[in-house]
Amino acid sequence: MKKLNSLVKRRSFVVTSAFAAAYASMKYTPANAMGYVDEAMNYFNSEEDTPLILNPGTVMRLDYVDTPLGQIHYRHKQGSTEHSPIICLHQTASSSAMFEKFAAAYQGPESIYAIDTPGFGGSYDPSNTPTMSEYGAAILDAVKALGFEKFHLFGHHTGASIAIEIAVSAPQNVASLMMIGPVVLTAEERALFGQVYPKPFEPKADGSHLKVMWDYVESIGGNSDLNLHHREMIDTARAWQGHIKMYQKIWDQDFSAMYKDVIVPMLIMCAEKDILWPMFDRAKQMRPDAVAKVIPGSNFEPDEAPVETAEAIQSYLSSL
Repeated sequence: MKKLNSLVKRRSFVVTSAFAAAYASMKYTPANAMGYVDEAMNYFNSEEDTPLILNPGTVMRLDYVDTPLGQIHYRHKQGSTEHSPIICLHQTASSSAMFEKFAAAYQGPESIYAIDTPGFGGSYDPSNTPTMSEYGAAILDAVKALGFEKFHLFGHHTGASIAIEIAVSAPQNVASLMMIGPVVLTAEERALFGQVYPKPFEPKADGSHLKVMWDYVESIGGNSDLNLHHREMIDTARAWQGHIKMYQKIWDQDFSAMYKDVIVPMLIMCAEKDILWPMFDRAKQMRPDAVAKVIPGSNFEPDEAPVETAEAIQSYLSSL
């Protein structure tokens, strides 16, 4: 009876959440929200042998994990437990949602876990302004809390800066380091980027900050698709403080020095329209041992070229 009550409560929560998600997305109305649930894919929970619900149009389930500093939100696609999972870290000011299309396209055996950095998405807001090392430690805490001692890291832009912190500080836990847009900047270049980012995203009473954010997403190439543009603006609005905190610290990180110190296998990727493309040749020259791959897109490759991104990673991991 206790297990039945638990199951009923879980079902009630999932259906209620589905109604809320359907309404908030503005793609579904309350009238067809039940269809939204009924058509959802089943997800198998090996611990409870209970079929759970996935939102339609996604292969990833949303969840939280507790860490010493707060709750970390993540989404995951279950794969084989015989393989180390892929841990995906997003750029600023996105969220784990940027890996949805990549996960759907990925055909490898690995499980995929996309994590919201503290201050972004559904994760807790840090009370301080974390250093890049502290961001890395927070993510590592979350991954270990999920039960993983060995994993592949996949970071995009800022996510690459966090991933490299983990790869250098805890190489015993990292099976490989995969990055889109390795941030191999000189001190002078970091200073120049620091003059541009962060942006003044503080909320305004008249709502004008929302147009500032909308225009910002367009300026960095997030307007190739209206749904992408809308999602990224919402993520930016949620993370207006996280955006400022991240960009107050990221330019202090000497990524290039850490890049030289990485001892785990590496895959580096970039698109020709990516803001970090001018540094890609430098990254290849600095680490000729890293596998390098040019992929399509601009600054949102996992959204714009999910198949090519997935194929590049699948091919790389199968070669290890």
